[in-house]
Amino acid sequence: MSKLEAEAPMPSRGGPINTRAAMLSAGRRPKRRLRSSLLLSLLVGIIIVSTVLVVADLQRANTTLAVQIGDQPAIPVDLNQSFAISPSLLGSNVFPKTGTSARDQQGRGFMSYDQPITSGLKSVKVKFLRFPGGNWGEEHTLSIEQLDAFSDLLNQVGAEGMVQAQLSDPIDITPVSLATRANRAALWVDYMNNEQSIQRLDNAKAPFHPIKYWTIGNEPDLLINPDTGKKYTAAEYTQAFIIYSLAMHDKDPSIKIFGPEISQYPSPDGPKDANGKLWMDTFLSGISDYERTHGLPFHLLDGVSFHDYPFGNKSTTTATLLQDPDRWDTSLLALRQLIRQKFARDIPLAITEINTNSDNSVPSPRLAATWWANTLGKLISNQVEYVAFFSTEGVDLPHPLFTQKGLKETTMLRSTQLFVQLQDNMVPVQGRQGAVGFYATQDNQHRLISLLFVNNSADRQQVNIRANSLLPFSAWHNSAFTINSYEMVVLTLHRDGNNEAFRFENTESAQQILPDIQHIACESSKNSTFTC
Repeated sequence: MSKLEAEAPMPSRGGPINTRAAMLSAGRRPKRRLRSSLLLSLLVGIIIVSTVLVVADLQRANTTLAVQIGDQPAIPVDLNQSFAISPSLLGSNVFPKTGTSARDQQGRGFMSYDQPITSGLKSVKVKFLRFPGGNWGEEHTLSIEQLDAFSDLLNQVGAEGMVQAQLSDPIDITPVSLATRANRAALWVDYMNNEQSIQRLDNAKAPFHPIKYWTIGNEPDLLINPDTGKKYTAAEYTQAFIIYSLAMHDKDPSIKIFGPEISQYPSPDGPKDANGKLWMDTFLSGISDYERTHGLPFHLLDGVSFHDYPFGNKSTTTATLLQDPDRWDTSLLALRQLIRQKFARDIPLAITEINTNSDNSVPSPRLAATWWANTLGKLISNQVEYVAFFSTEGVDLPHPLFTQKGLKETTMLRSTQLFVQLQDNMVPVQGRQGAVGFYATQDNQHRLISLLFVNNSADRQQVNIRANSLLPFSAWHNSAFTINSYEMVVLTLHRDGNNEAFRFENTESAQQILPDIQHIACESSKNSTFTC
């Protein structure tokens, strides 16, 4: 080795040979870091998406229920959607008090106002009583005694009243003018709503309860017009309604007047008068035309009212009876559209008389109660504002709330009592319902959910309620129970609490024993005949 070679420095680890390796290694490190960053971003994204999905599922678990009846697909119940239920849906027709006499002396009162009746009406929280109910109000003329007794009944029950003004007066030996008859109705308004009325000078201590709601005539499509001696035409009634409403509002502009009070409204195609004119269409057109051209400080018409006895004076099959409530989903929609077309505004709907039949061709009490529960559920679902069941007591057919003999409570009262257990807001239920009618409600604070089930069949049905979620977490407890033939159940779910149920067995017995509504605490129902 030469001296120069010996003195030449040896390559170090950081010299030319390792520099290329270092460069190669440096090129790999950014790629690793990039790959690691991508994996980390992907992991974070997965965590975020998973968190969003879990939160969404938890939200869904608390705001959506799945209700399965039998082997049908589960029906979702979206608690984010609801509307307020009218407090005037649980109404009834009442008659003049037993022992009172009409002005014509031929009309005697025939309904008890005793404690079983007032307590029973309170048990269904009735807020709306129509008087005097049925044909009686046109065949006889109410006396002051009968009007006072009705005011006293309203005070006892805590309800608003609806009084039917007469289109004709049987006391008249010869017919009087339409204006005179309208003024007589106005005097009733003055007596009932004005404590300082001159008519009260000799009756200052009489019961007083202002009457908010009024109707003009009863079923004018079947009534004789005293001016012509023939049945009213739709145009004649409309003219009479206008004259009455103007006179009655003159005494109290705050009253609400409903019409046309026709005997039925099956569809926009009927009924028709003797001239072939549609009753509802003619009436609404006439009233809207008058309001539009006269600039009144009040509405002539505050509620569109009619009666409903779907099977008239004929009996029907069980299947037809129990399928009947479904028609409300289409007929009421058509009526609301007609009202908006005529008035460019919504007007409340009122069914001021309703039952299965108009005479004694009635189904069994068990089937009638099943029909009534589903009918009332459908009317609530379609946002009807006023319903007055026919009737409270005084006639035994069609089935009333109380029997004449012994003032016993009936299946019609029991099915109505279940509605008291529902909450204040209706939750729309989507999907086809089968053998069991199903209706959902919730309270304003979203702390309570009450579900009504009505078995329309003779077969037992299994019901399952759960949160509509994949996760096992929910503010609502799952529930499962069996509902017997024609039975009705209200299941109430308490947010973060235990469930409870209200059950009406709706059974028939040879002894005609009417079961009470059972209240069941679900967490302790294992030893009872009903487990929820």
